[in-house]
Amino acid sequence: MIKRHIRRRIIFTIILLSAITSTLLYIGWYSNLLIVKNIEVRGTQEIPVELVTETSQVSLNTQLLRVPTVSVVERLKTIPQVGNVEVRRGWPYTVVIDITERIPVALTDLAEGRFLVDQSGFPYLPAPSGANFPLISGPDDLSRNSSILVWQSFPDWLKPEIASTNADNPNSVWLAMTNG
Repeated sequence: MIKRHIRRRIIFTIILLSAITSTLLYIGWYSNLLIVKNIEVRGTQEIPVELVTETSQVSLNTQLLRVPTVSVVERLKTIPQVGNVEVRRGWPYTVVIDITERIPVALTDLAEGRFLVDQSGFPYLPAPSGANFPLISGPDDLSRNSSILVWQSFPDWLKPEIASTNADNPNSVWLAMTNG
């Protein structure tokens, strides 16, 4: 008698848990209760919000669980000014996109022209005419990063006297002064 009661309780519990799980899966995956109604973009100053939302390719009225956050991150990294990006679901109706923009600290000349360079030494965007940053050169991002670090180590009163920096490798940085 007791065994039959325990067996019924176990079967009832399994059926109840299955029903709850099925209901939650249906609500999250198929129903219109948890759909994207808003895309929130944070951290942009130079990048237009419209460009971010268009590049993300997140459609409104899509089930929130079906938004492929990893794919969205990869698409957003194709925007040159994006340094870092995080995409997450903001329950129950929002996709949140946190952008960290690249900040130009120098210029470098490449075969394609003059480019803005960020702190890591990565050339990411053609430089606008009249951009007022130090000119650095180097064969790779690591060498350019060394040039930036050397230039930044000088006091502010001396920086205008440095015309350019050149790094053959990360351990060999040359400076050209404006007055020789």
